[in-house]
Amino acid sequence: MIFGAFSMLFVGGLLVGGAWSFFRSGKPRWSVAALAVLGLLCLVLSFAAIRSL
Repeated sequence: MIFGAFSMLFVGGLLVGGAWSFFRSGKPRWSVAALAVLGLLCLVLSFAAIRSL
């Protein structure tokens, strides 16, 4: 359980970083929004899982 929570935290950070990189390089807005939403969802779920431990 704890490994899954921390790995989801890592993946969420990667996705948010990817969204930032896409934003800086001028990629389409839908791809930036999709990465940002998925990354934030992963981060929120991982924080909830870590908090419930």
